[in-house]
Amino acid sequence: MQQKLNILQLEDSPRDAALIQKTLAESGLSCGFSVVDDELGFSAALAREPFDLILSDYNLPTYDGLAAVKLAHDMRPKTPVIVISGTIGEDIAVQCLHLGASDYLLKDRLARLGPAVHRALEEGRLGQERQQAQETLRASEEKFRQLAESINEVSWITSADFSTVVHISPSYERVWGRTCQSLYEKPLSFTEAIHGEDRPGMMAAWEGLMRGEKFEREFRVVHPDGKIRWIHSRGAAVRNESGVIYRLAGIAEDVTQRMNHERLALRSQRLEAIGTLASGVAHDLNNALAPIMMGVELLQMQYPQQSDILEMFRNSAKRATDMVKQLLSFAKGAEGDRVLVQPGRLVREMESMMKGSFPKNIQLAVKCDPKLPAILGDPTQLHQVLLNLCVNARDAMLSGGTLTLEALCVEVDAMYASSLHDAKPGSYMALRVRDTGTGIPSEIIDRIFDPFFSTKGPDQGTGLGLSTVAGIIKGHGGFMQVYSQPKEGSTFTAYLPVDRADSETEHIIKAEIPFRGLGETILLVDDEASIREMGRAVLQRLNFKSLTAIDGADALIQAAQHRHELWAIITDLHMPNMDGLTFVRMIRRMLPDIPILMTSGRLEDSEAKELKLLGVTRQLDKPFTESQLAGMLRTIQEAGDNRQAQLFPPCNGNSLDKRNVHRAYD
Repeated sequence: MQQKLNILQLEDSPRDAALIQKTLAESGLSCGFSVVDDELGFSAALAREPFDLILSDYNLPTYDGLAAVKLAHDMRPKTPVIVISGTIGEDIAVQCLHLGASDYLLKDRLARLGPAVHRALEEGRLGQERQQAQETLRASEEKFRQLAESINEVSWITSADFSTVVHISPSYERVWGRTCQSLYEKPLSFTEAIHGEDRPGMMAAWEGLMRGEKFEREFRVVHPDGKIRWIHSRGAAVRNESGVIYRLAGIAEDVTQRMNHERLALRSQRLEAIGTLASGVAHDLNNALAPIMMGVELLQMQYPQQSDILEMFRNSAKRATDMVKQLLSFAKGAEGDRVLVQPGRLVREMESMMKGSFPKNIQLAVKCDPKLPAILGDPTQLHQVLLNLCVNARDAMLSGGTLTLEALCVEVDAMYASSLHDAKPGSYMALRVRDTGTGIPSEIIDRIFDPFFSTKGPDQGTGLGLSTVAGIIKGHGGFMQVYSQPKEGSTFTAYLPVDRADSETEHIIKAEIPFRGLGETILLVDDEASIREMGRAVLQRLNFKSLTAIDGADALIQAAQHRHELWAIITDLHMPNMDGLTFVRMIRRMLPDIPILMTSGRLEDSEAKELKLLGVTRQLDKPFTESQLAGMLRTIQEAGDNRQAQLFPPCNGNSLDKRNVHRAYD
């Protein structure tokens, strides 16, 4: 059933209005009419309801067709308008069409009215569809634009040969550090930002993409300011219905943060593996050096005429010992006596040393906050940190430059801490050394803290300087940060926590004054035969009787046989069959009060805690000298004397020989 048309008719002649209505009826159209004859009625009708068609006379007593067409277009832009007039010139007709009329015709040619109405309605329908499609397209484009602007990834569409950029999202400017406009003007300009080392591979990959191959790569781009960003890009070729490639499209994501985290994780794993290896090597070296360190002192006393040669041996062994300690510092962090240290004093001492020994073509700039708080640390180790960093800075400026040494307080937040190895949020005192030297190439900067890695010649260092620095700072609960650019210099910053002044520390008394025993019996436990033999000789020279055992199990047998004469036990920690810790657990059941001296080149925190719970608070780091061993035995003697004095106080003003009382008491 044909739909009835709702037509608004602007006509001041009732006869002409009726003739037009009759003509439309005869053309087979079903119509309903609303007839008005002036501007007021016309505008009211337009405002009142929508119409399918508007038929407007051109000549009205107080109105004209041009004004009517304009008003209809303003109020009902989607409704087609046909102008009908008794007389209308071509220029007037053109004006009507320009203002939005669909058609015009003369009243004496109404035979054209039916086809004109059909055509106007069809064009109106098609126009509405086109407008709706355009609006839908605009809405889709707006949604795509909003989506492209809101996501972090760069979306891109180009022609099949990369000669034209069809679309690039705004995030390109952030990721590439260049404007979108520059890419539209010069499509291949984005390749200029790709790191030189990555460019050949990327160009080959894009050539494959243009052939329809899958594209997915990670590469670096360099911003105009020199900053490097890592990009993960994926792309695909878009084909038409005939299978011909006509577009290339894809996305590019900034993965710099992920790459940095992965780099830190890999570095952490590598350092952990190297640290484990270093600990094992250090343990074996300590065992090899221990009898040498003890034996040299014995030889110097027995052969004073050969003191020069023996001193050379001693110095060589001491140098090897220091290298082992550096390895252990790297492996598990340096440990030592902790006291309150004034950072300002460290900086002033370093400044004084540099002024007296550094080349004159190096300018010194020292900045130290006068209100820096004291920190808990080992002053000797911290001085070594500054010395190593400043000497490295000096060596990086062979042609001169500026060395800046700073000490300042900083706050490290969680976000910043997450980007650095071993960093934790908190308050820190930062020791910063900056130079204007050659800088460090990016390809080796992750290796500079590795033991034995060095860019210097073999006669200029061991490669342990920075690994020692890292170990010392780690042992103090801090972390390191390095920033460097080739030809622009380097900045090393050591962060030391300032909130540990009240933490508990254990101070080991190291006496250098030897003493002689009174023939007391000491059990020496070590799996290394050379250490047992040299230890026996040293104890004999110190006037002690010695018993030896090759491991914990052997030591338990010896202790059971000589339990009533044992004065002290010296035991290694790492031994086969039964290690030192297990031996201590067992011996405490047999001899709960026997003094125990632990010797080891490597003592983990968990082991130290358990030994402390077992009453073992004395430790000698391998390798040790005769004087160091004697000093530790002296502390055992003094502790025993104090205990005996409490048990047997002087009577009638007469004092007893404490060691005789001790033996009587045992």
